[in-house]
Amino acid sequence: MSFFNKFNDTDKINLFLGDFLVRNAGYPTRRELAKLLMKDMKENIKGYIRDENSLFQVSQVYLDGVVSSRSSLLKKIKNLYETNRETAEVLNIFSESNKINAVFSTDYDIVLDDINCNKVVKILPTDEECVIASNGEVKHYKILGDVNRHEKIFVSIQDFRKLKVLDFYKNFFKSIKEDIENYPTLILGLDLNNSDFIDMLEVVLSGVKTKDVIYAVSNSNVLKTKTIERLNELGIKLLPHSEEEFFKELKGYLCSIPMDDSELKEAYIGKKLFR
Repeated sequence: MSFFNKFNDTDKINLFLGDFLVRNAGYPTRRELAKLLMKDMKENIKGYIRDENSLFQVSQVYLDGVVSSRSSLLKKIKNLYETNRETAEVLNIFSESNKINAVFSTDYDIVLDDINCNKVVKILPTDEECVIASNGEVKHYKILGDVNRHEKIFVSIQDFRKLKVLDFYKNFFKSIKEDIENYPTLILGLDLNNSDFIDMLEVVLSGVKTKDVIYAVSNSNVLKTKTIERLNELGIKLLPHSEEEFFKELKGYLCSIPMDDSELKEAYIGKKLFR
């Protein structure tokens, strides 16, 4: 029996992508964006950063100590996404599967929407009206915006605070919470060393009453006790498997591709099966 047999009673699932898609597409992750911004900083400016893995913190210090102009910071971020990337293999599941209800992402790329424009409907927190998906479209919640409207992305600590507290964005998060409550959710690309992502999960999952455990797969090797405690409080169960191996079976489930015994053995790590 496959791990995904537990979802036989539901017709669709949600995917929280973390940095899974951008890494496979060749775009910089949030941690990599933070490092690129830090290259422009003098050493005394870097001293104000408490967590160098946090793009929120690094962007705030960059804004306060390097450019002093939000538009300059946002253009800098946008320019880092200008190069075209190859993503067909990963994105096939979004065009081939009818089992995905919604995708949640926290990166600024637009590749998923561009390649699957007839299958995916993009939903942004800055939308004046809530976008409605129809005809089997996959809802794609871009929690921090994207570079197509780079002037409205959320990149600094101040931006994130506004996103959390302003009434304008409440309907956006209400819609996300409803989808998470109604469909099982899997998290791919959970960077356990990225405090930004854990903070965003807390905002998204606050007050959510899920029917199912939220399962997560991480590419991180170092697990901090505090991080594990935060995940437990959010009802997230961490699976001890690599993303590539988990994605192989996920793709089989989403696209109804049967896997023989030899393929199943390759998809797991040693004796740690997640069936």
